[in-house]
Amino acid sequence: MFSLFKKKHAGSGRPKAIAFVDYEHWFISLDKLHHVRPDIKAWRNELAKTYELQEIIFFADFSNPTIRLEIPRIREVSNYIIETQNTSSSHKKDFTDFIMLDHIYQKAINSPEINTFILFSGDGHFNSVTNYLITQLGKQVGVYAIRGGMSTQLKNTASWVELLPKNEDPDLAVYRLILGNLRQLQDNKAKKSYPTFWATVEAVARHNGLKRRDVANSLRYLIARGCISQYEAKPEKGKTIKALTVDWKKAKILGVWE
Repeated sequence: MFSLFKKKHAGSGRPKAIAFVDYEHWFISLDKLHHVRPDIKAWRNELAKTYELQEIIFFADFSNPTIRLEIPRIREVSNYIIETQNTSSSHKKDFTDFIMLDHIYQKAINSPEINTFILFSGDGHFNSVTNYLITQLGKQVGVYAIRGGMSTQLKNTASWVELLPKNEDPDLAVYRLILGNLRQLQDNKAKKSYPTFWATVEAVARHNGLKRRDVANSLRYLIARGCISQYEAKPEKGKTIKALTVDWKKAKILGVWE
């Protein structure tokens, strides 16, 4: 497979890089979490400013009709496309990760001139190969992933990480005010609290000069994403209310709490 990128002269000064893209992660996670489509050209152009790109290899199960429609857009950037469809009737496991890993190890062995390996995936399965490339081969490994869909272990292992989309949710500040209010109540050991939906909305809006409607919409978003859930509580005998509880781990993964 030939490279679409022209050879740079020896004095270009940019490190040689190769990129491995799990397009299922990119396309599906971006659509599910942020409701937008990948901007493949912009991503490639950004990389080309820093690196002498040798190849960009895209991996996906293109039997998915929606992802198959993306092939013409991918070809505007690279013709190196690997079909990862699993045709086995007895094993349903998605093969994309395993096929990507095989290609990464092969390139590491056969292309010692590559300085930087760039992975586009948030899957923790790539933690071991990332660690191997960095500690054993002295390579730089950069990881692109979708905001809210990246393994913490992979994030901590990579040389650098870039989360997409870059622009943070404009309501992020409100999410954090809501979570901060709930965290304060949770940490108050002197008094057991049972925060409810509208009591939380009222408190956050009043203390921060916000509209109740905007706070309520942000709280609904956090509930829909699973960061906050409601459960039945009985703070008083004979009285049941719907109280709020926070999944702090999920909130950190989605990037709404640090």
